[in-house]
Amino acid sequence: MTYTYKLARRLAISRNLGMLNALLLLAACAGETTAPEASSTPSTPAAPHTPAGFQVLPGTVTIEVKQPVRFRGEVSTLRGHVAMPPTEWEASGGSIDADGTFSAAHAGTFRVVGRGLGRGRPFPHRPDTSVVVVVPRQPDLMGIRVTPRAPTIEAGATLTFAAVGRLLNRRTAPIGVIWTATGGTIDAGGVYQAGTEPGRYRVIATNTRGNMADTAEVGINAPPPSDTLPNPTPDPRPELPALASVVLKPAAVFLATEARHQFAAFGRNSLGDSVAVAVTFRATGGTITPTGLYTAGGAVGSYKVIATSSELADTALVTLAQSSGGWGPVPIPPPTPGPIPGPRAGIPLGLSGLLSNGVGPSHYTMSLDGYTADNIVSRLTQARAKKLQVLMNMTGGHHRNYMTNGAFDLSKWQAKMESYNTPAIKAAIAQAVAEGTVIGNSVMDEPANATPSNNWGPAGTMTKARVDGMCRYAKTIFPTLPVGVVHDHRILEPEKVYQSCDFILSQYRLSKGDVRSFRDGGLEFARRSGIAIAFSMNILHGGTQGSQCEKWGDDPNGKLCPMTGQQLRDWGLTLGTAGCALNMWRYERAYFDKPEVQGALQDIAESLARLPRKPCTRT
Repeated sequence: MTYTYKLARRLAISRNLGMLNALLLLAACAGETTAPEASSTPSTPAAPHTPAGFQVLPGTVTIEVKQPVRFRGEVSTLRGHVAMPPTEWEASGGSIDADGTFSAAHAGTFRVVGRGLGRGRPFPHRPDTSVVVVVPRQPDLMGIRVTPRAPTIEAGATLTFAAVGRLLNRRTAPIGVIWTATGGTIDAGGVYQAGTEPGRYRVIATNTRGNMADTAEVGINAPPPSDTLPNPTPDPRPELPALASVVLKPAAVFLATEARHQFAAFGRNSLGDSVAVAVTFRATGGTITPTGLYTAGGAVGSYKVIATSSELADTALVTLAQSSGGWGPVPIPPPTPGPIPGPRAGIPLGLSGLLSNGVGPSHYTMSLDGYTADNIVSRLTQARAKKLQVLMNMTGGHHRNYMTNGAFDLSKWQAKMESYNTPAIKAAIAQAVAEGTVIGNSVMDEPANATPSNNWGPAGTMTKARVDGMCRYAKTIFPTLPVGVVHDHRILEPEKVYQSCDFILSQYRLSKGDVRSFRDGGLEFARRSGIAIAFSMNILHGGTQGSQCEKWGDDPNGKLCPMTGQQLRDWGLTLGTAGCALNMWRYERAYFDKPEVQGALQDIAESLARLPRKPCTRT
């Protein structure tokens, strides 16, 4: 800490608040940020020298009215050791608890003073002060912007991120955010401390309501090589395949209350091989030992057991039922026979836009729709009431929503996913997955699309590895949700496989060749990848091409024709009986009202309803 900086800090905590307010007013007019403004194109900072002495962290922070923020006191020694002594707190406004948690009911600028306590003297350390700017909530908030956008820093270094709110009138305003990060740690003031592992990581700012977020990407460079001479005869070790997933077994179990059950976990590497892995177990509805022995509680209901290793996790579903005695699984009662199976039975027959168009289920048992954070909970409730299963597209909409300078922008996609990262939505999705209402979520539609008006960027922008990363990201928010992708299984690096995605939805039309060859190729790709496959049919544009047929939607060359009733029946039975679901694109009332189409749909629905359900998850 330089003499100039220490002098400025002392001036800030002096009784002359006029100087303090003037300095803060200038800062607010210059940037209106939630943390000290960082350069949009920063140079790579060196790891700062930590001064000896006591300091309050975060040093500067912007929060919203009634938003709590917790301060801490740290003592740094000349040798670089850090300790957190007991600290006595006081604030010039608002309120602060004994543990350092501050909040204010009104907007304003306040000082938080911390005094470190010691054994020999009441206050052996010089007090330190943090400045808190409390701002009102913005009712017209439409987005968040985090800067810097994509910096690179050295391992162990620090960098301050800032966030502003974007309003409906296109202006920016200071807001309070909640910071989270991977690859290191970040405090409430946006100060990111890089870890030791090189790579690309995320810094995420979420608004206090939890329905908006923005993500910056931060790169961590490998630490510089040691000055010591290398071993002249190093022991060569082959590079081990990376851990790709954690698998928890069993995936679901029914138990009596207060019963016990042993869970086991293992890893699967990037080659698909099973490997031993150390995991941490967590559980709801009971307790679990470090070795995976679960003891159920006394309350009936649906609960979870989670096994975590680093950033990977898997979840098992536990259903507890009352029992007169015994210490084992509860037998699952056989399904009640009936003419129309419920949403858990049979292979789902779906239609794109069924729910969003307000169409009744009729022959269908599934709907594929786009979602937003505002409608997802109510739409799941609607699907449950109609006894429909859903295949979700949580990041749907026009490509431009996820593009920057003509190419796919992962941070925009992540921001949309983070808009769902709220307790209410996470609980609703977990419940819908557990009961079978949700089949899965597609992270992207047609990543290999190369048409000028509907592509994701130049060739090579989207790869299987990148899509796999999107599947992994979605699972960090919704660990029980099956996630997959929509594209023809024959394209997008067909020689490679998916390591993390659970399923692929592959669409057929007559121009793609014989339907049986298409089906068999899809099943072979799914087997090779260890994933599930669902099929789709382009019923409006996928029939025998010609110019004299009925036209539905965009037909730039005048040759696209719908499937006939017979084609729909034959191809639907061929594809639907082979995959974990069958979808049809898309809803047009005049087409579906045709008697021959209704007859074909009835035949398909009755055949698929008799088959056992196939989960759209990895095998």
